[in-house]
This record gives sequence, structure tokens and C-alpha cells, in this order.
Amino acid sequence: MHGTLGDDDRWLSRLPQQTRDFVRAKVKQRKFADRSRVYATGDKPDGIYQIVSGEVRLMAYPVVGCELLTFVARRRHWFGELSVIDGGPRPHDAICQGPVELLHLALRDIAAFAETRSDIFGHVALIACEHQRAALSYIGSILAKPSKARLAEMILNMASRNDSFEHPFLQMSQADLAGRLGMSRQHLGNLLCDLKAAGSIATAYGRIHILDERALAMIAN
Repeated sequence: MHGTLGDDDRWLSRLPQQTRDFVRAKVKQRKFADRSRVYATGDKPDGIYQIVSGEVRLMAYPVVGCELLTFVARRRHWFGELSVIDGGPRPHDAICQGPVELLHLALRDIAAFAETRSDIFGHVALIACEHQRAALSYIGSILAKPSKARLAEMILNMASRNDSFEHPFLQMSQADLAGRLGMSRQHLGNLLCDLKAAGSIATAYGRIHILDERALAMIAN
């Protein structure tokens, strides 16, 4: 198991040697089925997770009846750090997209280690800092692009692969997609029609299927 968590891990490589040894010794391997929840909104924190294989989608529900995809965690990504830092309830559902294999560092082990090395919580906070920096960088870069390029980039970056479908796909409502892109649903609909007419995508209820990744990448860039 420890071979999956080497010093090439971005977060682990920044930790003191004693803390690295602690993480390697305490992570446990866990497997989840497609569409199962690693944790649910409102759950008490139970630790942090790293993706070994598959992907986990973090879903928030800002208002009743509205789902918002906030982050797609893929291989080598750590997630679940926020509630470990502040002790508050989970702010998302962590839902598996396809079969998922994770490494789990339990909160009880983190708390026990903190009795002698209280800086462990500061190290966990580095994960949150990395997520925040990535989000700000992404927001800055995407807002500087034309709307069609922003749409193409988001579809590519957030698309999933699943044996159930021939092509990569983005599973998100058009209302949520328009909100994330900061545009009206009407404008989004017009852009999607353009991409469909060009043969780059196909749409289904709640999904966008990528038919031509190369064409979308050219639009995004």
C-alpha cells in the first residue's frame, strides 16, 4: 500500500520526515462502488482522503433543489481537509464516479499525532491552500477568455470517463454549468448548439458528451 504514497506526492513531499512517516504508517486503503458516498453533507469529519484510482465529485446544495459540482478529485488529489481543519460538518457530498480506490488518513490518528506534533493541522491546511490557489488561478484564466473558450475548457477539465459511455462526458445540469461560467442559460444554450452543430459534443439529459476532444481543445486554447 505504501508504494502508492511516495515522495513524489505533492503534499507529502512538503512535510517533515516524521510527519511523512506518520502518514505512510497510518493511511488505510478503502474501496467504494460507483455512485456510493465517501461521506455526505452534514457528516462529522472522519479524516482526509487521497484518490488512488477513479474520481470523486464534491457536490454542494446551496438552495433546495439545486446541485452544484464544486470539485472533481482525481488520481493523487487529496480532499476532505476543510472539516478536519475547523471541525465543522462536511460541506459536500463526496460521490464516487465509477469504482474508486482511496487512501484514508483517519481524524482520530491525526488527533493522536497532534498531541506531540500540533503542526499536523497546519500541514493539512496546506491542502486547502493548494485548492484555493488553483481555484483562483482557474477563475482568473477562464474569465479572461471568450465565453465559448471558457465553456470548452470547463467541459474538458471536468469531464469523466465511464465504461457505460463511449465518449468522455460532463454530468451537470445546464443551470449549474451556466452558474459556474457566469452566463445566462440562454447564452449557454446557444453556445452548446454551436458546439453540437460543429460535431464537437452531443447532449443528453443532464450530460454533455465529448465527441471531438481535439476540436474542443482548440476552442479552449
